[in-house]
Amino acid sequence: MRTLRAMPDSDALTAARQQPRTFTRAELIALSSASSVRTALRTGDLVRLLPDAYVAGEHQGSWAARVDAALTWAGRGAMLAGRSALFAHTLLESTPDGVELVVPPDRHLHCPEWLVARQASYPIAPVRVAGLSVAPAALAIAQAYGDLTASEQSHVVFGAVARGVTSTRQLRHALATMPRIRRRRALTSRIEAAERGAESWLEERSLRTVFTSQEFDCFIRQHRIDREGRRYPLDMYDPFTRTAIELDSRSWHGSDEQRVRDIRRDADLAAMGVLTVRLSSRDLTERPHWCRQIVRDVLAARRG
Repeated sequence: MRTLRAMPDSDALTAARQQPRTFTRAELIALSSASSVRTALRTGDLVRLLPDAYVAGEHQGSWAARVDAALTWAGRGAMLAGRSALFAHTLLESTPDGVELVVPPDRHLHCPEWLVARQASYPIAPVRVAGLSVAPAALAIAQAYGDLTASEQSHVVFGAVARGVTSTRQLRHALATMPRIRRRRALTSRIEAAERGAESWLEERSLRTVFTSQEFDCFIRQHRIDREGRRYPLDMYDPFTRTAIELDSRSWHGSDEQRVRDIRRDADLAAMGVLTVRLSSRDLTERPHWCRQIVRDVLAARRG
């Protein structure tokens, strides 16, 4: 919450409507008058979210306003956690229904239904994200993992590692730090897949169920190859036969723009003598035996 000197030069109601953030009663009175604030509260133009935390009535359902109110009310040492922290880290697309905090172990808060404040039983050093105090991504993933959908679980782990928001080492540290994690075994398994080079659910599946035998040990996972100032990531690459295997999901390879990008990339790699074999998510899921045989045949042909 900002100080009075940083407040916009306007009356209380206008200031509250201009942005979804919270104001103390003193801030609102300083902008107008005590009677004006009482009137706005009576008419619903201003709403009390938490003790001494007020917003414009139109913003009372705003997640951003509720976050501002919750962090201010919870005080020093409070931070966004779980799904709320993952959303702040832009690892989830959908705005959470409520606000989740972690607070110091000596702090007891009676929260409204939209706010959950859990006492930390392990050390957490918050990070700043868009001006907010937020749990580090690795801990947020572990906190929320058991409450996420299957697709969200895959996305937050692989997406966070691929984007550099966190690392497998930090995720391992979160596993060691937190005494209780819902679906700990599943999260551990997913971290292991990321350590082996998987960057998506599809690549994780290929690691665990499709290309598992020793005959595919020739492939380097998540290799990077450079050509004339361009760098291309390859899901699987055999440098001896110069063969690249791409595991194509609809989300990354389904649009017209993405297909044009892939065609140009494959042509550029072909100019280097690199053959690209693309396997669809449907075939990897429904016809893993066929995928294995195709790759075997390609390798045999390339080896001459």
